Amino acid sequence: MAPHKRLRIRPRLRTAVGVRHHPSGRGRSHGYSEEARQLMLSTHDRFDNGNQEGRLLVLHLRTIREWAHRSTIWRWRRRRAILGHIRRFRRTGNARATVLKGRIILSLALWRVLWPRGTHHEANIWLFHSNGQTRFYHTSQISRAEDDLALSTKRASVTARQAMLPINRQLRYNYWYLPLPFGIANVPRERIIDIDEAALFAELANRSRGKASLIRRVRDVGPYGHSEKLNILTAICGEQPAPGQSARRWIDTWRDGGTTINRFQRFIQRILNDLGPGTPNNFYVFTMDNLNTHRNILIQQMIHAAGHVCVFRAPYYPVDSPIEHLFNTIQIALTLAMYNIDTIAEVRRWFLAALRRMRTFHRYFEHVGMR
Repeated sequence: MAPHKRLRIRPRLRTAVGVRHHPSGRGRSHGYSEEARQLMLSTHDRFDNGNQEGRLLVLHLRTIREWAHRSTIWRWRRRRAILGHIRRFRRTGNARATVLKGRIILSLALWRVLWPRGTHHEANIWLFHSNGQTRFYHTSQISRAEDDLALSTKRASVTARQAMLPINRQLRYNYWYLPLPFGIANVPRERIIDIDEAALFAELANRSRGKASLIRRVRDVGPYGHSEKLNILTAICGEQPAPGQSARRWIDTWRDGGTTINRFQRFIQRILNDLGPGTPNNFYVFTMDNLNTHRNILIQQMIHAAGHVCVFRAPYYPVDSPIEHLFNTIQIALTLAMYNIDTIAEVRRWFLAALRRMRTFHRYFEHVGMR
């Protein structure tokens, strides 16, 4: 059944039209008509010949807001010289026309979900082939559509392709959702000790951004090249310390070589001595990555013999480690102290100072999802 047309009731006779705002007033107006503009332009052309009475009349009309402003007259003259007419423009609210709309902008949003690091030219090709277009869009039009989608440019983080393998995804699921000893489900963060190592260089203190004149590069003096490496082995606890105290942390630094089994064994023994023997109702969970040194059977036996538990994180998922975010904070602290760091000894001093200023680490554990 065809829809009925909307009945239009004819207004009664002698019905007054709505009030039309004067063009010179504030708010929404329809502008001067072309005849009124032509009259004002011709009148001002006569004033240029020195008609003093006409100038006084226009000044009075402008005072009572019945005549266009002088800048408006000049704008009409420029429009007549450039465009050949003085007609009104269509009212758009100063909003530019949107080119990408409907299915096109939906395709652009889908493309950004699949390839967030793609360029505008690659997006152009996607839109051309996926929607049967006969034209390519300008990059500014794509940027405007992305602004409408609330998309912004930011630094990208990359996850290794190996992390998407079924075995690694299953291991990550086990780590978060299975109970001990397969995962840390229902383990409070106060009972978790996260362990990892990192390497620091003096070049890490360099800042990647600066300011200079428009045609100059940002040039500055600082550490450059392959300097000596500082190895750091750190363990942090997710406990909330009492007021005036600091959360427990264990640190070991050295310069030569990597993390050997003997060094890591001495480090774990130091932690176990501070913790004391564990009980079924009072024990700690050691979390670490799958480094061969960490998975050594002697290290695991030491932890279990002391009454504690060891759980390994899924490979290729450093985002699950609270201490990785701590290392990122340390690196930012080194960049803030860039002009005070020239040697590896100063790197160690600033690293220890930055770690000493941190009273607690529970925010890092909460950030990765540990409660």
